[in-house]
Amino acid sequence: MRLRFRIAILSLLALSSAGASAEEIQGKHARIALISQTAGVIPNRPLLLGVHFVLEKGWHIYWTNPGDSGQPPVFTWHFPEGFSAGEVAWPRPQRLQTNAQVVDYGYSDQVLLLVPVRTPPTRVAAPVKIAVDAKWLICREVCIPDHATLHLSLSSSRGAGENQSTERLFSDAERLLPRPMPATWNAHVESETGDFVLVIRTGKPIISSGRPAGKGQFFPLDPGQIDNPAAQTVQSTANGMRIALKKSDLLLKPISVLRGLLVLGGTAYRVDAPVSEKK
Repeated sequence: MRLRFRIAILSLLALSSAGASAEEIQGKHARIALISQTAGVIPNRPLLLGVHFVLEKGWHIYWTNPGDSGQPPVFTWHFPEGFSAGEVAWPRPQRLQTNAQVVDYGYSDQVLLLVPVRTPPTRVAAPVKIAVDAKWLICREVCIPDHATLHLSLSSSRGAGENQSTERLFSDAERLLPRPMPATWNAHVESETGDFVLVIRTGKPIISSGRPAGKGQFFPLDPGQIDNPAAQTVQSTANGMRIALKKSDLLLKPISVLRGLLVLGGTAYRVDAPVSEKK
């Protein structure tokens, strides 16, 4: 576990001096806290919250597509009137392979799951009390369901600034969020008998110092489309790259779009690639 994350978690106990008060919960093989990017609520300005998991060594939780087993965390929010939560922003996952037949997608060590929140147009009375009922599955050799209700208390002020105690956690998490592919790139999928071939056209080879840039890895957003444990064959081309993805045995009908993340050199790009039968 990296030192800065341990320091950040310990600093949550001192957030009240910055206008925010958060509590840390000790769960089964993990510590969990609800934190805020800002020290308070600013009327009519989006509020960015995060559910922070610090996991014991060897344990993991799951991405929005958990892969061959597991399930992602689920959150039920409780706000004052006028607030509403958006969708979870999932950082790029890790490929977690426990044996030759099973590959999961998730997070080990630590992860901050980001949630944007809409705030009311006028100032609300302080303190602003927020709670979330969190449920998750944590796994190593076995999987254990766990849950907790996390609480956060924020000030209410037009002058509320960045929360210095959590700033590093949020900036690190935001760097791991998927981004759109560059406007000059194009993606499509050729459906073959046993494979999907993801073709990425960039106008030039995707290389770095004579080598493929980060090789390339695809994480499917929808379950049951590709065989997760199968090797992904990556080929650099004159105009970009091709990745052969073995089809899942669970795939019973053709798909029109392959959605997921393409990870290159540590950067994740969102992919929504139309699928066509190879002629």
